[in-house]
Amino acid sequence: MIKEKILIVDDEEPILRISKEILKRKNFLVKTANNGEEGIRLFTSEDFDLIITDIRMPNRNGLDLIRYVRNYNKVIPIIVFTGYATLEMAISALRLGAQGFLLKPFTPADLENVVMDALEKVRLMNENIRMRALLPLFEVSRKIIGELDIEKLLRMLVNITVKEISADSVWVALLEEGTDSLFLKRYYNLKPEFIDNFSEKYQYIVSELFLKDIKVHCIGPESIFSSQYEEIKRVTGALYSIYLPLTIQGSIIGIFCASKINISKPFQQSEIEFLTILTGLISSAIQNTKLYKKLEQSYLSTIITLSGLVEARDFYTDKHMKDIAEYSVEIAKKLGLSNGEIENIRKAALLHDLGKVSIPDRILMKNGALSEEEITIIKEHPEIGARMIESIEPLRYAKDIIRHHQEWFNGTGYPGGLKGDDIPLGARIVAVADAFGAMTTDRPYRKALTVDEAVKELMKNAGTQFDPEIVNVFILTLKEKGIYNDGS
Repeated sequence: MIKEKILIVDDEEPILRISKEILKRKNFLVKTANNGEEGIRLFTSEDFDLIITDIRMPNRNGLDLIRYVRNYNKVIPIIVFTGYATLEMAISALRLGAQGFLLKPFTPADLENVVMDALEKVRLMNENIRMRALLPLFEVSRKIIGELDIEKLLRMLVNITVKEISADSVWVALLEEGTDSLFLKRYYNLKPEFIDNFSEKYQYIVSELFLKDIKVHCIGPESIFSSQYEEIKRVTGALYSIYLPLTIQGSIIGIFCASKINISKPFQQSEIEFLTILTGLISSAIQNTKLYKKLEQSYLSTIITLSGLVEARDFYTDKHMKDIAEYSVEIAKKLGLSNGEIENIRKAALLHDLGKVSIPDRILMKNGALSEEEITIIKEHPEIGARMIESIEPLRYAKDIIRHHQEWFNGTGYPGGLKGDDIPLGARIVAVADAFGAMTTDRPYRKALTVDEAVKELMKNAGTQFDPEIVNVFILTLKEKGIYNDGS
């Protein structure tokens, strides 16, 4: 089976030859060019699904190629070949619209994975666009389309059915991923006996009768089913029921049921059609939610890879970002923040030093005091890090935390000189976690402080550099985890 068509642009003949052989083995159609000018010519004359390009090349470099492509095509995925020596240029390529990069030298598996990942992102985005174009055709889609919480979507499904169809009871169950087990997620006016015994008994009857095929099942008083279903009718009191499988791309993910108990009020054909459309909308919205989360994770993985390069450049910051994220999450939980706020703080903590990618090694790894000029360059990293992610929708709430994590509580920090509560709460949290992590880690210019020494420094600077409340919450967290003991 022939797959997508790929253009590879590189001035190194061995790279072109090997890359082409690797991808052809996976049934991709591959065209090659040995400089940017030739790459632009091929792009202009032929259709491609993916472009892989080197940066440093004669006759227009890779950045020129990316600029040209993005003027005409905003969607086609672009992967950049790069080495550590051209890392800053790779960052520039990402800003211009490249979706990822591959470090030289690479293995066949590395190339295959980055290509498949880039193509999958485009497929997901195209599918997302397609669904968003269809949903506005329906009156209820405006409420559904923007919802990215599956629990809320199921609640909407139940509430809309009760309101519009006047159903006497409604329930929805989802299949647990990777299993055949149904779990009752939302319901209205169900009898306790059915709820309590659903997992142990009734889910198996429902699966056997209604999940073998993708179709609507309409049940009435004269419908003939097994004695097992008669048990469900007895427990629920339903005379008329509609069972609609919830599906994603032809695969059943759950089942929805609406029932009536009045013999004189059966389901009308218009009601059946309404529920069919509604469950289709909800299924699409659930898929949309899963695609969004997958895209979000994909974006985050790319950025975390970049932040990992910061760690790789500096032995003394190894695992620093992951430690800061863990500390920050613990503080946020103690402050009673919502799950969404905690997740945004976790992302920001992971990426808080992302801007250091742009700082030269001679400064980042200097073994000694920094000059005023070097300090000025270091102070640019929060702004740079925030700008690097500002166009990435899933990370939009992490941007201000990254930008302001070096602000001081008394207003003498940077880059904005913000003071007190004007500093975003997430930034104040990350500031405390970051300082503790830095103090307890060996640096080029000093050995790590002990936990006791680091805590004393936090307490000493509470109210000046740090938010006193957050310092107190963090120290309490350290005590509860047995990391710090003040003898009290």
